[in-house]
Amino acid sequence: MTAYLLRRLFYAVLTFFGITVATFVLIHSVPGDPVQFFLGKSGTTHINYAALEAIKHEFHLDRPLPVQYWYWLRGILTFDLGRSISDRRPVTEVILEKLPNTFELNLIAFLVAATIGLPAGLWSASRSGRASERASAVVFFLLYSLPTFWVALLLMELFAVKLRVLPLFGMTSDEYLDLETAAKLGDRLRHLVLPVVTLAYAQLAIFARFSKSALTEVIRQDFITTARAKGATTHAVMWRHAFRNALIPLITLLGLTIPGLISGSVIVEQIFQWDGVGHLYFQSILARDYPVVLGLTVATAVVTLFASLFADILYAFADPRIRLEDPR
Repeated sequence: MTAYLLRRLFYAVLTFFGITVATFVLIHSVPGDPVQFFLGKSGTTHINYAALEAIKHEFHLDRPLPVQYWYWLRGILTFDLGRSISDRRPVTEVILEKLPNTFELNLIAFLVAATIGLPAGLWSASRSGRASERASAVVFFLLYSLPTFWVALLLMELFAVKLRVLPLFGMTSDEYLDLETAAKLGDRLRHLVLPVVTLAYAQLAIFARFSKSALTEVIRQDFITTARAKGATTHAVMWRHAFRNALIPLITLLGLTIPGLISGSVIVEQIFQWDGVGHLYFQSILARDYPVVLGLTVATAVVTLFASLFADILYAFADPRIRLEDPR
């Protein structure tokens, strides 16, 4: 078990450094000078050469790319993500300010997707071969295939523009601070509906299709036939026997869901103007704010790798064969 975990940790570290190098090279390859973006945003039209070079030197932008990466990596190893070029605040402070909003959005979307998707997959697997099972497979496939931005625009058009039952964008209404506590909660929930649905629908389809596939494989096993022959009810067979044995592949799915939600947040938060990490990521890329983009990349990579590592650990506990002998 120890060797298995050490091997997975080693792979995670290698992956982390690969992600940082790729992101560092890509973000610095994008045309545009971050200092010029910063000066334009601040309204400064004229600045002398010495001041401009001083700003570049502060962020090591006057050094070769490998040297810039070394300075940045040295800061990462000492838990220093640097300072934002746009507002000159520490990157850690900027990220932590937006993180609770993204965490709230992703957590609710994950719970919605799991709560609906897993039972839907179980229901579909229990009706294998029937017309309802084939229809549900088509629905799951369509949900997974629909582009996020297109679904977001459709939802906004229907519920915000035509029906006017939900807000178009933002986290709260203009009069939010004047509302009572219960009204504030209701207002916040109304603003959550469209982003959560947009973020959750594809993950819901993944949960449903994956759980259906896992359960379909399990219910073909001999022990399920034996349980049915002994008089076990369909509910008992599906939940007590089939679902428990299908948990192993579902554990892997958990490790894949979190990265999907995080990457989806960038698009969803930008479309709905949700003031979270995804929105910050998008704006930082446009502003060429290298420290913030790289800091967000590090944070996202760490969360993704830890989620995958956690899934591997659960997988090892769920399947003794993995922890006793891992040929890889």
